[in-house]
Amino acid sequence: MALSMIARRIAQSLTDSARVATLSAVFFFTCAAFAGTAFAARSAWVETVGGGIRLVTGARLDDGTLPAMLEIRLEPGWRTYWSDPGSSGIPPEVTITATGPGSKSFVSSGLRLPAPKRFAEGDLDYAGYDQPVAFPLLLKTAPGAPEALTLEASVFLGICKSICIPVQATLDVRLSGDASDNPLDTARVRSAFAALPAAPRPDFNVAEARFDAAGGEIALALTLPHGATLSDVFLAAPSGYVFRQATSRVDAAGLTQVRIAAKRPAKASGLPAEGAIRATISVKGPSGMSAIETPLVFKP
Repeated sequence: MALSMIARRIAQSLTDSARVATLSAVFFFTCAAFAGTAFAARSAWVETVGGGIRLVTGARLDDGTLPAMLEIRLEPGWRTYWSDPGSSGIPPEVTITATGPGSKSFVSSGLRLPAPKRFAEGDLDYAGYDQPVAFPLLLKTAPGAPEALTLEASVFLGICKSICIPVQATLDVRLSGDASDNPLDTARVRSAFAALPAAPRPDFNVAEARFDAAGGEIALALTLPHGATLSDVFLAAPSGYVFRQATSRVDAAGLTQVRIAAKRPAKASGLPAEGAIRATISVKGPSGMSAIETPLVFKP
């Protein structure tokens, strides 16, 4: 990816005030892990200011599924971003291609992200992570396809502290059909999937969603697990939407009523399409933090 293209992506991802603070001090890291190619189930680390990234795969399943994760190591004080960062930030992107005997039926599902945290700096707020984190993804070949593959992951993300470091890296993993799986890597990949938000369930869901375009507000009625309190609501939407931090209260019926100030794209009209806006809802319960992820279906 040319540096001019990266610069355009960063500029599109930041507000005017953030551009001045970030772009004036930005560094570009265009990294390749080919020199340290790993022949087991992981790439070499690509090191950058504030941390590092690598691709790790787990044990291949009988149906051809290959669970994997993009692992991000963050040094103290550094952060990276969620898929819809908010008023500033660079969302992570990854494209994975495969070559070799088993590549003809290769499919990549794209990244999934655990529930983020919310950060505020002056008049800016964004969603992301301030601890090492893993973003799972599912890779797949047809059952019975040759297992020998070379995976190439093109990654673009931001690692930030007082400045924001756009990281562009190429991660290379060679998988051999006669290589034994690494049980530790497989366990860590499984843990990354286990940390993802769950699907809605009867005691934890969005009971109702409404979009007030004129008033610039999204209203959600949430059913939360017994003994749990709302931690935060994060919304991911197509480019052009802007959301503010949620406010909430519990009504007489026990539902948690949430209000989120929302600005939609200038040319948008009517209700957002079903599933165009997705919600990640995190709660704090007696056993700790938990979250669900769900598409929003707005009532007229």
